[in-house]
Amino acid sequence: MEQFVDIIKDALVVIASFGIIVASYRLWVEKDRKNMIYARIHILGVIDCACFLIFLALGETLLAFVYLILAPFLAHAIAHAAYNDKLPE
Repeated sequence: MEQFVDIIKDALVVIASFGIIVASYRLWVEKDRKNMIYARIHILGVIDCACFLIFLALGETLLAFVYLILAPFLAHAIAHAAYNDKLPE
């Protein structure tokens, strides 16, 4: 039974990693879209929630809470960089 649980955990990590890679790739490819910054912040929030839940499911509570605390700072950094980029030249 313990081996089955380990297989499920490994599958969960692979699926989450694949989802994060696909989301990151789509953010790099789509550059012409209007208001792309909002899409980037939104996908960061989605990935943040997914990773937090996956880390909790894997029993990595400390890593989950560190990720939950640091991800909003990343969203703020993205928004701040976008705001400062629009300053007049």
